[in-house]
Amino acid sequence: MGDRAPSHDSLNRLSNSSGLATHSGNMARQSEIRRECRRFSWLLRALFLLFCLSSLPCTARGLGHGGRHRAHSGEKEEHWAEERWFTQRLDHFNGADGRVWKQRYFVNAQFYRSGGPVFLMVGGEGPANPAWMQQGTWLEYARKLGALCFLLEHRFYGQSRPTEDLSTASLRFLSSRQALADLAHFRTVIATAQGLTNSKWVAFGGSYPGSLAAWFRLKYPHLVHASVATSAPMYATVNF
Repeated sequence: MGDRAPSHDSLNRLSNSSGLATHSGNMARQSEIRRECRRFSWLLRALFLLFCLSSLPCTARGLGHGGRHRAHSGEKEEHWAEERWFTQRLDHFNGADGRVWKQRYFVNAQFYRSGGPVFLMVGGEGPANPAWMQQGTWLEYARKLGALCFLLEHRFYGQSRPTEDLSTASLRFLSSRQALADLAHFRTVIATAQGLTNSKWVAFGGSYPGSLAAWFRLKYPHLVHASVATSAPMYATVNF
């Protein structure tokens, strides 16, 4: 007798088995493709990061928090940043509060020419780095324009400590509003003491200090001629 044709149930089982095998194979291939895509994505990110780091000018490297200045190859390292201290008010918005404290700042008069502008680098949420007084694009501007350069450390950071502790009562004096008033008071007193009242003052800053530099120009336009704000957040957004 000839072979019997496969039953309907047998065909269904064969079809289902084949379909499962095909589906499993597709899933495995898709999983492998996803893994390869992730590897490729990480590789692209790493290459992009290396490109960004390699494209930074030498003067921009080592100027992060705690970075130290190093002289270029073949040049003698010289320290032009002079550390000084300024008597600052604790609360600029309470005339009855006469408490003061010592705020640290740095000065570089290497490029200054009589009648030149005054550059004020705004300190941010970290210790003031004197390397900024020795390197950076803003010093190229200072060299060309004959500017006198200052760097003012932000209150409550680094060695500029208005209070003895960081209690809630003390931290009410830590605000951008007080920091802006620090800049205004510093500019007014230094300009008067050093005969710089007729000089054009320009504020510099990046990120949060960039915001302060821009707000300084907006809030005290009679004190600062211009501001250079890099990557400065200007508008606060809640629950973004």
